[in-house]
Amino acid sequence: MAKGPQYTDATDAIGLLRVATWFGPACFIMLSGLWFFMLKQGWISPGMFVVLLVLNVPVTIGGIFVIHRAVGEASVLLVKTMFADGDIAPPPTYPRQDVLIVQGKYAEAADWFRDHLRIEPGDHEARLQLAHLLEMHLQGFDEAERLYLEIRGAEPPASAREQMRATNGLIDVYRKTGRTGRLKVELARFVERYRGSPLAAGAARELKELKEIDSTSESPHFPT
Repeated sequence: MAKGPQYTDATDAIGLLRVATWFGPACFIMLSGLWFFMLKQGWISPGMFVVLLVLNVPVTIGGIFVIHRAVGEASVLLVKTMFADGDIAPPPTYPRQDVLIVQGKYAEAADWFRDHLRIEPGDHEARLQLAHLLEMHLQGFDEAERLYLEIRGAEPPASAREQMRATNGLIDVYRKTGRTGRLKVELARFVERYRGSPLAAGAARELKELKEIDSTSESPHFPT
């Protein structure tokens, strides 16, 4: 059976090609210039000069692999550093679902997320992505609301970042479905919990506008 594409190997090969393109010619030219300078100074013989020129090839190739490996290890270290606050793992990825979403197969991707959550009920990242998929592409607002509320009420509690994303998701769902009563409750909750942040300031402005609309609509109108 033919194997599928090896994305990691392909990415690695592209990175190696880039290093070879940028470093290889420059390294070969600099080494050749150094040997020529030493020849002109009389520090090496013409025979040694030829030998060193020949050695430029394996030295350059070796340098390409060394730099490529060093860059790769530095990238891994950077990613670990970005996500490691006391060795916190980076967020999980869902390649099968991502491929289906890119292909526009949103319902199928949602089913894969549901199956995943039946096996891994504590994966709130998958729950957030499923809720977002339902909200944005499948008009599944009721299920999205339930998923966001599950994150808010999870035991053990979800992370602060996941809870914020769930609250934002609920605000979006209530805004799109016109449920202004629930929207005002979530906006007020957001303002209270994240007071002082730019996002809270935006939520406060929206909440104020909704209250002004409500007060205007409730004002008695007298015939003139």
